[in-house]
Amino acid sequence: MTQQISEQLLRMSDLANTPSVPERIVINKSGKKITIAAKPAQGGIVGFSSKHIYHLIDIGHFPKPIKIGRASLWRRSDIESWIEKQFEKITNE
Repeated sequence: MTQQISEQLLRMSDLANTPSVPERIVINKSGKKITIAAKPAQGGIVGFSSKHIYHLIDIGHFPKPIKIGRASLWRRSDIESWIEKQFEKITNE
């Protein structure tokens, strides 16, 4: 009998901000022009860059990820409770 996972897991791309990427035109080997579409900037759940999130993990101020293979995943409930604690710190100051 297998246990069903009901906890939602998040990837770094869900947590961290990603910068915008401008449209690019490249020429492939056969000389054909290819347009690579632009990507708008996206805000992550916590609003930090991935580098800053890993820094916070290193100093013990952010939940550690669950490693599944090479993937780093976070429980949504861990992130939500971390955000609530940050709001409590701000409102108690």
